Amino acid sequence: MTNLDDIINTLINKPEVYCLENDPFDAYLEKHGMSSNPFADKIIDNRMYINKDEKVCKRIMRALRHNQSSLMILSGPTGSGKSEVADFIVRMLPEKYVFWYNQICGQTSSQLASSIIRDLDSDYMSQLNESDMKRIIDIYGEVLNALLKHGKKLFCIFDQGEHFSKDGFELVINSTNPHYIDQRAFTGLILAVPRFEKHMDKWIEEYDTTLKRALIREYVKPFNCAQSLEYIARGLAVSRKRNFHDLMKKQEFGPFDNDAIMSLIEIGKGHPSTLCSLSYLSLELAALTSPDSAITEEIINEAWKKFPNKELHKEAVAWYKSKELYTEG
Repeated sequence: MTNLDDIINTLINKPEVYCLENDPFDAYLEKHGMSSNPFADKIIDNRMYINKDEKVCKRIMRALRHNQSSLMILSGPTGSGKSEVADFIVRMLPEKYVFWYNQICGQTSSQLASSIIRDLDSDYMSQLNESDMKRIIDIYGEVLNALLKHGKKLFCIFDQGEHFSKDGFELVINSTNPHYIDQRAFTGLILAVPRFEKHMDKWIEEYDTTLKRALIREYVKPFNCAQSLEYIARGLAVSRKRNFHDLMKKQEFGPFDNDAIMSLIEIGKGHPSTLCSLSYLSLELAALTSPDSAITEEIINEAWKKFPNKELHKEAVAWYKSKELYTEG
């Protein structure tokens, strides 16, 4: 056991240098010509790189533009890129749409309606009295009608949809009003992990076929090998302020060597969050070694040993395979 004298000597001889600017990670990025962490986010250069399934995005946008559907559900495991797809959709919204976003926390229909109205017009909400609050669902309907009269429509993103209450889900279903396409003031996009599907299937059995047809289901697909490489390379290109295509032609993926790139692709198994986090963790480990060190397959394997979310990764890959979304190679 360490004695007190040893502890005292250690403290006395410790250099008085406390500077947060002397971060080996910052030095590492600078040494390799990077202005920032390439994997700080899953959206790079104002484009979508998580879940590059253009077909899903086109179907959602088509539903928005042409009133094909008033309710869409995007399912996928944690870290698969649901929020990134939603962010991309929001950036592409037609001007007529008023955007609302929130996380679902088991709200009742009244609570959900109140939240939407409050976010759309807090002044109007503050004027409602106790009597008004008892008919908040009707007022919510009046708000939708008012939007239509002004040539606007409401687009809602409900994040963490797995926490929907049945009552709250009914409000969303009833808001879709699929019977009158030209008068549809509401479109909703629910983001949810796979377990929500069981609740939803049970709930929608109670609705008629018209309401069921209002529903579009989409699944978040994993990266394939080319998309995994593109994600890594575009991150590096943006961080270096380089042209992505030039970097690809010259195969300048440093500090990652080619074996490290292939190891990242293999271990990631197409799960975007794993690829992002493992790339970042590899950079951190290399930075602790030397500002000049390259990231090799050995460092990737060391990072995988320290990777904290192996169980989440395993569950995601299993879901991809169960939906036949994952392909080897």
